[in-house]
Amino acid sequence: MTDPEVWDCLVIGAGPVGSVTAWKLAEMERSVLLIEKRPEIGVPVRCGEGISKQMLDMVGLEADPSWISSEMDGAIIYSPSGLELELGPEIAGPEVGYVIRRELFDQELARRAARAGAKVRVRTEALSMKRKGDVWIVNLRTMKGQVRVKARIVVAADGYESQVSRWAGLDTSLSIRDMESCIQYEMVGIDVRGRYTEFFLGKDIAPGGYIWCFPKGDDIANVGIGINGSLIKEKADPKEHLDRFISENPRFSKGTITEINAGGVSVCLPLTKTISEAFLSVGDAARMIDPLTGGGVYNGCFAAIQAAITIDEALRSGDISEKGLAAYEVRWREGIESEMIKNYLAKEKLIDISDEVLDKVIEAISEYDLSEISTGELLKAIGARYPEVLEITDL
Repeated sequence: MTDPEVWDCLVIGAGPVGSVTAWKLAEMERSVLLIEKRPEIGVPVRCGEGISKQMLDMVGLEADPSWISSEMDGAIIYSPSGLELELGPEIAGPEVGYVIRRELFDQELARRAARAGAKVRVRTEALSMKRKGDVWIVNLRTMKGQVRVKARIVVAADGYESQVSRWAGLDTSLSIRDMESCIQYEMVGIDVRGRYTEFFLGKDIAPGGYIWCFPKGDDIANVGIGINGSLIKEKADPKEHLDRFISENPRFSKGTITEINAGGVSVCLPLTKTISEAFLSVGDAARMIDPLTGGGVYNGCFAAIQAAITIDEALRSGDISEKGLAAYEVRWREGIESEMIKNYLAKEKLIDISDEVLDKVIEAISEYDLSEISTGELLKAIGARYPEVLEITDL
């Protein structure tokens, strides 16, 4: 297939969200160009590599052993003093899923987009764009030099820093309190807790965040940390906290680091506006990362599907104005925004909560069968025992 003079849609960024957007649009027989500035999709890995089974069902992708490291049955949360709260599959929700090889997963989604008809180009970076008439003129840097392409609609899927969203006039400002600095090791020769993801909480452990352990096999796991930006005193704080945790924990101290990844993640509310004329922002670029967990794949892919549906409708109607794309705002917000707001408020509480109170929360929760008690009943029971906890945890 030769390139069209004007693409129906240019998707900038070939992470999971960009690829799903392009894949679904191509299935609707839209001409789609998906570009990725890096030479290899999915590299470097910048996440804990956990995804939920619900996410795969949502996008229509079957689990494949070629990119799955292990399957999870639940999650274990550790309080600052070491109390354990085990969450089974009926409660853990998104934490019941798979730990994957993220680079292979990302590449599979890009292949799905290509097989559906999208044109995928790596080592292709967007340099600038401007609106001219009824199309976007986008300057790209490619391996063959600079080129210009025309697109009726542009989708920003270029991550939480999203220069593309700023080009389109969206406000992407971010406070330091709404950022987490993260570093992760892949470690081999450690003790893992079977098919459970693990989360370690506490101000001394991970100020304003947590340490995670995502098993990838019998003795291998991703062990990482996220620290809230407002609580970082020195640039190396995340690494120093993670190294200390590993050295003091016999389960991990005997292990060997085989890979290191680092980066930032937003833990804020989503953008107040994710559309403009002939433009949509999706996933991390629209700040759709879960503010509490730092996970963004499910939310982003949900929005990607809504974006594809809306773009197809707008192109069919001939109205690709901001008004013509307004359905996208309604769709994704109805689906995920309320949960994001709730988790943002929880994140804000956890930044300030003391280790003593956090211990009380986890101790109190662990005494109840979470599969048989409602959230309201649980809060009432905790409040009866620890009134000061209820004051802090009431969202």
